[in-house]
Amino acid sequence: MRIVEQIPHSKFRIVLYTTEMHYIIEIEAGPMRQSYKYHKDKFPDVPSVKKTLTQEWLEQLRVIFNEMYIKWSEASN
Repeated sequence: MRIVEQIPHSKFRIVLYTTEMHYIIEIEAGPMRQSYKYHKDKFPDVPSVKKTLTQEWLEQLRVIFNEMYIKWSEASN
């Protein structure tokens, strides 16, 4: 796996990786991290993957990260 690009964003650290069969988007906010696999048969290039990173989807993800953080904080106390 190798890094293709770090995608600038004001709220997240977004890194795009590549493997032989997949692109992988890793999104991080504070202690929370999620990764998403994009099979190269369906997403053949970097622009096709980046096109999925819409503002609407990233905002929904921010809400999920906040919920994850709250639950993680409760469990770790």
